[in-house]
Amino acid sequence: MNANYWKSVPRKSIVLFLLGVFFLFSTLGFASDISEMGRQPTLRYVLSILISGVFPVMYAFAGFALRKQCWKVIFPLFVVHFLLINVLANQLPASPLPTQMDAAEIARMHARLSLDGAAITVAVGLGYACLLYVSITEFRRYFRAHAEITLASEIHQVLVPPIATKIGDFEFFGRSSPSGEVGGDLIDLAGTENHWVAYVADVSGHGVAPGVVMGMVKSAGRMLLSGGDDAGHLMTRLNEVLYPLKKPDMFVTFCFVAKKGDALQIGTAGHPAILQFSAKTGQVTQWESPNMPLGILPDGEFVGTEAPAESGDIFAMYTDGLLETANAAGEEFGIQRLEAELQKHARAPLDAICQSLEESVNRHGARFDDQSILLIRRS
Repeated sequence: MNANYWKSVPRKSIVLFLLGVFFLFSTLGFASDISEMGRQPTLRYVLSILISGVFPVMYAFAGFALRKQCWKVIFPLFVVHFLLINVLANQLPASPLPTQMDAAEIARMHARLSLDGAAITVAVGLGYACLLYVSITEFRRYFRAHAEITLASEIHQVLVPPIATKIGDFEFFGRSSPSGEVGGDLIDLAGTENHWVAYVADVSGHGVAPGVVMGMVKSAGRMLLSGGDDAGHLMTRLNEVLYPLKKPDMFVTFCFVAKKGDALQIGTAGHPAILQFSAKTGQVTQWESPNMPLGILPDGEFVGTEAPAESGDIFAMYTDGLLETANAAGEEFGIQRLEAELQKHARAPLDAICQSLEESVNRHGARFDDQSILLIRRS
């Protein structure tokens, strides 16, 4: 992360920032000469200015590069800094203060102190100018990036809107809540009364890059479904499309429930199990498929299975952001708690079930990942 940070900052800004630090702290060398009434030897005078400016530059660099571990470098640097100042004072002592001063000595001291005062003014001005330039430049970069992230967030809201609808005998309700401005989760529903597909996808990682891949998943999924591709081949086709279009270390977990005629087909690809609540028995069944996530290998077959559904049954699809929410003791929410909440509120409207599940997760612990839920009920 630190390496990426330094790569993202222009080299000119880094150099000017460190120069600003040098100029501001070099004034301590001039100030020490004033306290000695300009009686320091020239070599000590120059070295004290350089030491006063260079060591703060090293402190600043260590602070940015090492962050919380910077003390491991700053403390030894401070010891060396302190020793060098004392060595200079002992090896190059100031000349003794004369009891009487003639006109020439007074003029020399006046010139030296005037030089110190002017040098302090110039050094402070240069340091301030460098830091001001860096601040303005980096603020501009920040606001540009912030504007782009805001735009990406707006696009994300368009791509992943809440779902609250009914198709034939099935009700649907779902929503996705990103952990940041842009998320990598996707919930979607497409089709007609006789042939629809509802699915949930979760792109690995956080931020803008997963959000871009998430948009690709939706575009590819909608294109494949509109082209008449059977839902049973959806994961295979998506894998073929996504594999060459993403970074090698990224992948997509995926799950779906599809209706074609009178049959329901379900499948998962590296995704948490789809839960089915039975209105008849009150029990919850976990549906999983032995498929790896999408985008890991260039090809392969992704299998699904048929699932019976009676009136009142509920299918719950969700992302691992709910299951992995941990409390202060490090205990994750887990699938058992999710099942229990689903059984507890299964007779309520779908929006109320979704609200109850989210509130239960939020009570359990703080969220660090995108969280999405898509519920389907046969009415």
